[in-house]
Amino acid sequence: MIRILEIQAIPNQRFNVVLGGQNCTIHLYQRGKFMYMDLNCNGIDIRRGAICLTSVDLVQYPTPNFDGLLFFTDIKNHDHEPVYNELGTRYFLCFDDGADE
Repeated sequence: MIRILEIQAIPNQRFNVVLGGQNCTIHLYQRGKFMYMDLNCNGIDIRRGAICLTSVDLVQYPTPNFDGLLFFTDIKNHDHEPVYNELGTRYFLCFDDGADE
């Protein structure tokens, strides 16, 4: 099932969220043209400095320390890189746990 995460339209944010039973800390930050993400799951760094792109799994590789897909979607279907001032209105951060509804 796909879940849309609540994020703010600010250039630097860190928040805690439970994703598929996993305690996660996500840090999103804008640097120039690109937004980046750090992901920590159950106290283990999963990704640091991942460039945020739309329709791409932000974890990008299999790991036993995080289950599911984390990705941005662009509701205008232009597949541009997300920018902070359109988070939550055009660009949405989504989690897919792989379970059917």
